[in-house]
Amino acid sequence: MNIQEYISSGIVESYVLGLASNEERIEFEQLSASHAELRAAREAFEINLEQQALGNAMPAPAAVKEKIWSELDLKTAAPPIGKNAPVAVTMQPLTPVRTLSIAKLMAAASIILLLGSTLLNVYYYNQYKTSLAQLQDLIASNQETAKNTTIMQTKIDLYEKSLDLVKDSNMAIIALKGQPVAPQSLTTVYWNKQTKDVYLLVNNLPVPVTGKQYQLWAIVDGVPVDAGTLNMNEANGLVKMKNIPKAQAFAITLELAGGSKTPTMPIYVVGKA
Repeated sequence: MNIQEYISSGIVESYVLGLASNEERIEFEQLSASHAELRAAREAFEINLEQQALGNAMPAPAAVKEKIWSELDLKTAAPPIGKNAPVAVTMQPLTPVRTLSIAKLMAAASIILLLGSTLLNVYYYNQYKTSLAQLQDLIASNQETAKNTTIMQTKIDLYEKSLDLVKDSNMAIIALKGQPVAPQSLTTVYWNKQTKDVYLLVNNLPVPVTGKQYQLWAIVDGVPVDAGTLNMNEANGLVKMKNIPKAQAFAITLELAGGSKTPTMPIYVVGKA
């Protein structure tokens, strides 16, 4: 809407003089809230109307004046009469222009609080996710540390057990040296002459191919006796083999996984008991 055209339409005069309809009055008040020039036009017309009323005022007759003062029983001098004397003008009361209703203010406040609450929720949720990720990393790190500690403790226990076995005075230590097929190979058999328990320590053996497995043999009266197969994945310390009552020597061959009833050639390591 062109506000100047609206002002020129005569709505200002109709509103101030109380001639506007209810719809026009409501529209005028709503527009006045957002247009300073409309409020200025209204104020200018009100001032002009008051000045015209003052300029056209007629002095009251002396007899009327005396009657009024006598009725009021006033003893003071009468106010001056003339063009400059004030004249009361009855004006149509203006309905105050409301910029925002209480309901709108409350709605705006609710929206602001909701937005603030949402932002705080987003902030705390992001903080929660960050803290949760850090906690999960810490838990994973602690679990990894605990796992490594357990592995290390197992190794320590194994080494301590192995050391106790080696220190036993009944333990015979037999070095099995590499043969032409694997000259750098070396293993050690620990044979308890009292309990007849046999333990094998892998010092150096080639990694077997898939489907193959090392097997220990006890040479008893010239005949090889199965002393057990070796799992290289568990050969980190002394590995307990089968109990051997007597033997003149020990040897290791490479057999099919699961072991053989009789050894196949070649022999990787061998040593006299």
